[in-house]
Amino acid sequence: MKTKLIIFDFDGTLTKPNILPNSWARIWDKIGRKKDDDILYNKFLNKEIDYNQWANEVISIYREEKVSKKLLNEIAENTKLLENTNEVIKYLHNEGIKIIVLSGGIKNIIEDVLHECLEFIYKIEAQELIFDNLNIVKDITILDHQIEDKSQYVNLILNNLNIKAQDAIFFGNGKNDEDVYKTNVKTICINPDDAHYDNKIFWKEVVMKTNDLKSILPFIL
Repeated sequence: MKTKLIIFDFDGTLTKPNILPNSWARIWDKIGRKKDDDILYNKFLNKEIDYNQWANEVISIYREEKVSKKLLNEIAENTKLLENTNEVIKYLHNEGIKIIVLSGGIKNIIEDVLHECLEFIYKIEAQELIFDNLNIVKDITILDHQIEDKSQYVNLILNNLNIKAQDAIFFGNGKNDEDVYKTNVKTICINPDDAHYDNKIFWKEVVMKTNDLKSILPFIL
């Protein structure tokens, strides 16, 4: 088999572990509104509100708290990649493998953190914050697939790129990555957070703890 596509989750997969699990959590922490985050997210999970209602509520609070590009830049500066991430992504690209980052996080921050290797990444699929002329958040982009079901996007990209599932690998670390198993791509859990990493249905392989992205190379080559 020749690997043609690798899809990475971002927070906790390409980045070093953090007490706050993702970029959304770090924004809510910065503005001191974590309780609002918990309330809104639970309402969304319990289907009391839909995605659009969740997004509207988030933007309302972010504008009230004047969430800015500067704040996102500060979060990006404090988000650390695993060692050798840039080198590994460049190497995989040079081997002819398409690289996609599929995240429930924030595209602005992901692009900032990955800036040195962006040219080697085929696509970053994540929600993006839009800013007004004062650099305050005013909107969130709407994706064409469900944020909470990553298998939808994986199937979509496999079809669009005409790549078979057996020629693709997905790396993730959390429960929100586990639906990818439904696509039949090879799933590898790296630095598990809340993932059921010992469940062989969800995860074919696991890297329990690493600070270096080179740890994934034996699964690819």
